[in-house]
Amino acid sequence: MGKIILITVLFLVTPLTTVIGQTFHAIIFANTKSPGNPNRPGDTGIGPSVTIDFERMGIEMTTIAKSIGYKLKKHYYYDTPESFSRNSLEYVLSNLSCGHDDIVFFYYSGHGGRAMNEKTVFPEMVLKVPYGPADITQLYPLYSVYSEIRKKSPRLTIVMGDLCNSTIKGFYRNENNRSKGASVLSKSTCDVYKNLFLNVKGGLIAASSEPSVTSTCLQNKQGEDLGGNFTFWFLELLQYCVTENQDVSWVGLLDAVTEMTKRQMVEDDKGNSVPQTPIYRHELTAASAPSQTNQEISSPPQAPSSSNDAATNMRDEIAYSLSMVCNQSVPKLDRIHNIPKARAHFSKAQSYVQVVGFDNRTIVNTCNIESYLNYLSIATNMVQVIVLETKDDDSGKVSYIKVHEIHYQ
Repeated sequence: MGKIILITVLFLVTPLTTVIGQTFHAIIFANTKSPGNPNRPGDTGIGPSVTIDFERMGIEMTTIAKSIGYKLKKHYYYDTPESFSRNSLEYVLSNLSCGHDDIVFFYYSGHGGRAMNEKTVFPEMVLKVPYGPADITQLYPLYSVYSEIRKKSPRLTIVMGDLCNSTIKGFYRNENNRSKGASVLSKSTCDVYKNLFLNVKGGLIAASSEPSVTSTCLQNKQGEDLGGNFTFWFLELLQYCVTENQDVSWVGLLDAVTEMTKRQMVEDDKGNSVPQTPIYRHELTAASAPSQTNQEISSPPQAPSSSNDAATNMRDEIAYSLSMVCNQSVPKLDRIHNIPKARAHFSKAQSYVQVVGFDNRTIVNTCNIESYLNYLSIATNMVQVIVLETKDDDSGKVSYIKVHEIHYQ
């Protein structure tokens, strides 16, 4: 039922309200606070690895929305038992409102398993922090998420889960239960995203391992977490296709992800060592891109939409303030005049800024906020700043911030 220290699962979600125009709904459920097994000395649990996946998928979803000219609507559930729960998932699915050209990308990272009478090859998410063998009421089938979103009739549905798919002994389903630098956009890189997200319609569901098999997390030679095996290769190969301007389809991408993920050996229900083999199904067909999409890379920053999560709202507000200083579509004098509003979020001029690459690990730059604001005000070819993490001082002002930048060429 658990996910060994080498595995991860993640997905994003927010409170759902009707929005005008073409919207990219980024739904993530991430068990970032999952503890280790107290009976296993040194076991820190999957939480640190899930956190990496959560932040990297957040970067990727923001980049996708920017690349295809869609308004981003975040639905993020993580950290606390109240947030990362089955109640939250059911609320999101029941209240999700989609326009016919909207895109929904659902991602889950956490523990998983499958019922002994499971009817699909896809696993069930364990929506509990922490969880125990008796918490079967918090299980929710990944395929049910896919089915519920498809009923909302968005243009495109993408559902992905990084979680174990091993059998939970004695559990039968009751059918009555319900990189390394800044992201750089160009016409060619945006064309790859448009090919995957605008030139198709329908639905796709994927999970990190086949039935009766666990999933794993990756670590580098220094023992640092790299995230879930499946999620790591999905993001690495997607970025390769974007960077190299590869004409790739969803089937081609996921087939390549499968081959790379299978290099890691995991355990099945019988204790045998087997390759971790992802599974996916799709109902995708070719389609013409929506005619009203704003596909200008260097468009002004979008004012953030309110989400379910106060911390996400706060980070997005700061990100918007910083983006209004760096974005070249904003007139030069306005960029300078926007500096005081951005500075107001921080405790003092020496507040620490850390800029990381799209792998969420590589440190690109470190400086104080005053220097960073000056840099943003004269930056060329930058369109957006993504805020990944903040720390406040006793007054509630930001004393530390971790960010990622989106540039264009």
